[in-house]
Amino acid sequence: MGAGLPIAEIAHAMPGRARLRFPDRLGDSDFFASVSSGLSALPSVYKVAARPFTGSVLIEHGDALEKVSEAALEAGLFAIGKARSATKTDKPVEFDPKALVALALVGLALWQVTREKFFPPAFTLLWYAGHLAGVWRSPESGDDAMI
Repeated sequence: MGAGLPIAEIAHAMPGRARLRFPDRLGDSDFFASVSSGLSALPSVYKVAARPFTGSVLIEHGDALEKVSEAALEAGLFAIGKARSATKTDKPVEFDPKALVALALVGLALWQVTREKFFPPAFTLLWYAGHLAGVWRSPESGDDAMI
């Protein structure tokens, strides 16, 4: 990889089209103008759309992306590197669908209580929520059977 060259991450690639991201150059209009003109000069590149605001460059090309990458490296434009690995803070939050439904049922039960409608809607909703949350399980069966 070229030392000192900006690193591009492949955001999307398919035959004849690729989107590269430059997270370290976000908003740098001069850099993206330079990359755009440099890539446009390559014989196998048909179209280049640089977007400094998003930090990306869309390339429509005829050769394999590897050849375009090698040409960009030789021209001193950029080097293609691996995407940054996700850190623990980048990891999406996962929700248990049963827990979400149980929470919604508890909310509906509380709403029914505020309307002074205790039986059967509030009680039924709380019963279903407790069953989904695993509050009422049969100790003998060890499964989801209700008591």
